Amino acid sequence: MNQTVPPPKDVKPGTIEARIIPGVTEDVVAWLRPCKAGRDWMDATPQKFIYRCVPLAAANTMGWELLNPVSATIRWNGGQMNGDLAVTTKTPHPFAAASHFGCGIVTWYLPFLFRTPPDMGLVVSGPANQDHDDAVPLEAFIRTDWLPFPFTMNWRVTRKDTDIEFAKGEPICRLYPFPIALLEETRIEISKLESDPGFLAEVNQFGKARQQNVAKQQADAAKWQATGEKPKGDGVWNAQYVKAGQANKNGFTRHQTIFKCTPPKHVD
Repeated sequence: MNQTVPPPKDVKPGTIEARIIPGVTEDVVAWLRPCKAGRDWMDATPQKFIYRCVPLAAANTMGWELLNPVSATIRWNGGQMNGDLAVTTKTPHPFAAASHFGCGIVTWYLPFLFRTPPDMGLVVSGPANQDHDDAVPLEAFIRTDWLPFPFTMNWRVTRKDTDIEFAKGEPICRLYPFPIALLEETRIEISKLESDPGFLAEVNQFGKARQQNVAKQQADAAKWQATGEKPKGDGVWNAQYVKAGQANKNGFTRHQTIFKCTPPKHVD
């Protein structure tokens, strides 16, 4: 007697389901985590001042990231066939980097099948503001609202005949939800700034404060170069965007500087 298969369960609003695919025997939950704000190159800037660029720090924390399960060395000879890209790992692994598409593209099969509510898909990319020698991540928008199959993460090698390293634990994939209809329902309207006097006044005020801040930065930098005395950081990097908000009837409202995505939760 045939058993009736029930329809797929609905995905709850505000939820991304990460279904572990059948056959996975190791604990893969730790491979998926909220995106981290830190970047080595940002840490290396004087007094880590680049973190005062809130738009960069915010982008770093948008979404969740998947970690590389095993170290791999990639080498591409410039050809278009799968065999023209060699992947070497210390130990075999089912989710290690692989050559699948050819043309110097490195592919990671993922242990999760992601699902989103009907109005959402997933933007899939590499980690934001994270450089990698001789390889770039390929970005995609996945219709995870209906797709009943796992997708892959892919990087493109940009330099042939070169060993390219991907370390174990290195973020190789970032994902975050995006409303499917938002872009096509959004329009750009072009107008002169002078047509909104109130906003123009805010622009001028912000610009004046910014000029004063830049002048102080330049003066402190010149003093640093002349005397070797490093800026204290209590004013030189104090750009107004860090403190910014929007004036309203209730007073000053601070803006969000970074995103604090919820860590994945294992529910079964």
